[in-house]
Amino acid sequence: MNQHDSKSVAVICQLLRKVVDPAYAVDIGIIESADWKGVMRLASRQGVLAVIFDALSGLPGEVRPGQKILLPWIKSVVGYEKQYARHADAVSELSAFYESHGIRMMLLKGWGLSLNYPHPDHRPCGDVDIWLYGDQERGDALLAAELDIHPVKSSHHTIFFYKGTEVENHITFIETDCHEDDGSEELIMKFAEESPVKVVSARGNSICLPSHNLNAYFLLRHSSAHFATESITLRHLLDWAFFVERHYADIDWEALYANAEKVNMHIFMDCQNAICVNELGFPAEHFPVRASRPALEKRIFKDILFPEFTDEAPPMRRNFLKYCYVKTRRNFANRWKYDITYKESFLSILFRFAWNRIRSPYSFADIMNMNKK
Repeated sequence: MNQHDSKSVAVICQLLRKVVDPAYAVDIGIIESADWKGVMRLASRQGVLAVIFDALSGLPGEVRPGQKILLPWIKSVVGYEKQYARHADAVSELSAFYESHGIRMMLLKGWGLSLNYPHPDHRPCGDVDIWLYGDQERGDALLAAELDIHPVKSSHHTIFFYKGTEVENHITFIETDCHEDDGSEELIMKFAEESPVKVVSARGNSICLPSHNLNAYFLLRHSSAHFATESITLRHLLDWAFFVERHYADIDWEALYANAEKVNMHIFMDCQNAICVNELGFPAEHFPVRASRPALEKRIFKDILFPEFTDEAPPMRRNFLKYCYVKTRRNFANRWKYDITYKESFLSILFRFAWNRIRSPYSFADIMNMNKK
């Protein structure tokens, strides 16, 4: 991380602290030296461009960015808001479709997590993750029969596009083919027996979200898995942080720590909680840290912002050998991450991951082509 990047990180963290706590007094010295174009580029990559925009109105006028910066920034924020509306419509319509056929739909991550943000439509939305309480095959068959949408099997879910929005219909919550000895799937399925949290969608129908204990464990396992295999962003941290801040009292922390320790995920959780407090300004009383590891926390935070391994693998079908080469190098470079997120043998995970990808080599382009009418 060079000096220029460090300054952009400092500005983003100041603005995020302001979003978390509107009463927070930003460090004007840090804001005055901002390279706003650099801040925007980094914030965009980290999925927080619209989130930190909300803090600009709280800055003294003399240190706010000028119109040449604000106008494209506003345009981007409006784009996020429009995308969010499309995403919310897709969630609502899919839930209503499945419900009309007697199928329950639980929404994972995404739109449900946005409801914990100060401005939900400023959280960037990607795909829609759903779980149909064991009716995945029937749900896919109905899509094909009634909507001419043909989901494609990929890893632990099927994938399809609904009105331009990518949807992942989970067969299992995690990649059990890659982590058959982890035990997380069985634990999550027990949590899934708890009553879901029900919220009202933009269209007025009811949407089922995971129970708070299910959400806590699933979010932790999901973010740690992404961190180990590739990388995560500030948006992943904020998903966890705003969820915990809102529902701290609803989470069984003793059980969460005990279950995390069983799968060697407790170190990652400690570090993630510490980063939320020390770097993003969330209240320490809501983010327990049982063992402080300052050096590891700094390494994790730096890797979130600027991943240590940055080579990109081409699609498997385009260049199989290079895909395998880059993925293998990345996994070995990320071995230190596996050591704080999984209890399983690293080589065992690596072998299962490779075999799973070979069995399901579809690219997103393949899936799009299969769903063209």
